[in-house]
Amino acid sequence: MEQWLPIVGWWVLIIVLFWWMLVVPQQRQRRERERFLDSLKPGDEVATSDGICGRILSVDENMVTLRIAEGIDIRVLKSGIMRRLTKEEAAKLKSVLHKRG
Repeated sequence: MEQWLPIVGWWVLIIVLFWWMLVVPQQRQRRERERFLDSLKPGDEVATSDGICGRILSVDENMVTLRIAEGIDIRVLKSGIMRRLTKEEAAKLKSVLHKRG
């Protein structure tokens, strides 16, 4: 029985290490993503997973209304919002929209 104890101990250590290296970072990323989506508010300039950029007009539980051009509003899934635009990207987007409008 005593000869199996070190082997079992190593297996437990390996399982704990795999858990720490694989599962914990994924849980952290999921929590960060949920916090990001919960922090979205009207006025934020964002980009979707499809590369559509626009300003948030309204946020519902699962949907976001984006203004992508003057008079053109679309509804996208909240989960499709990938990131906030930087101030420089938002300024560039505004200048393009104003040139067209």
